[in-house]
Amino acid sequence: MTIHQPLAVFDLDGTLNRTDLFSVPAHLQALKEFDAPKEVQTREFILSTYGMRWEDCRDTMLPGRDPEAQRQYIRRVSQLEDAAMKTLGRHYDGVPQMLDDLHRAGIQTAVCSNASMRYITAVLKALGLMERIDHIQHLVDGLDKCATLKLLLQRLTPSQAVMVGDRIFDIEAARANHIPSVGCLYGFNPSEAKKADYTVQSVPEITPILLRLLK
Repeated sequence: MTIHQPLAVFDLDGTLNRTDLFSVPAHLQALKEFDAPKEVQTREFILSTYGMRWEDCRDTMLPGRDPEAQRQYIRRVSQLEDAAMKTLGRHYDGVPQMLDDLHRAGIQTAVCSNASMRYITAVLKALGLMERIDHIQHLVDGLDKCATLKLLLQRLTPSQAVMVGDRIFDIEAARANHIPSVGCLYGFNPSEAKKADYTVQSVPEITPILLRLLK
């Protein structure tokens, strides 16, 4: 599939999705159930894992545990998140308006995330954003975000593209694929987001930057 149109690529968690509202409680409950080390049973530690691939996240949450226990942990967190996001899930203020403004300007939208297609789809539906995202690039086993963003760009061949996110993974992916990056300082790691080519303090600030870069 090719679009040959400008493309705005968004990370999901900490960029469009206020993940912490439903995910932190889910992780805290699962960590307690699995008797995880006390030092990982904090909001701050959980937030630091957002944006990681699941294979890295489970090693961080349950260090030294056997692979089956780690897989069970991820499944349990997914169950708890799925239940919680339906009532607690929220997007950042201004996200629907931003996506609508981009579409009106002829710019396509995509999500490129280190998460499964199941999770991305569930979140977008819970937040009422599914119809506002044109393309999805999910995590591919064995690949990092630099590689999955490359897959997306190769598949769509946009005329221009920009990557928007809140973690170093997003910024590195943009640089590896030779496109500009926008860092969301309102997300989960502003110190990393500051390393982007452009930075924003809120969602509405994204629109004019993208309209300028993707004109």
